[in-house]
Amino acid sequence: MAAAPADRGDLSAAVIRPDGIVAWAAAPGLPADTAALATALRTWFGEPHTRAPNGQQGEPGQPAGRESIGQRRGEV
Repeated sequence: MAAAPADRGDLSAAVIRPDGIVAWAAAPGLPADTAALATALRTWFGEPHTRAPNGQQGEPGQPAGRESIGQRRGEV
């Protein structure tokens, strides 16, 4: 079964959970609650990861370009 988008003029953006429930939504013309968006994204997708300049994945929340603890210890 294919899903079709709903015509929702009352929403300008939304994060939909895998079970179909709206986890976050923004109304057109109003400032988006970005703190609530960040909470919803972390809840459903986990902590953000960064990429080091060499293309390897960093630790969650680690600024790009910083060595991970494992890299400093010589671990892989």
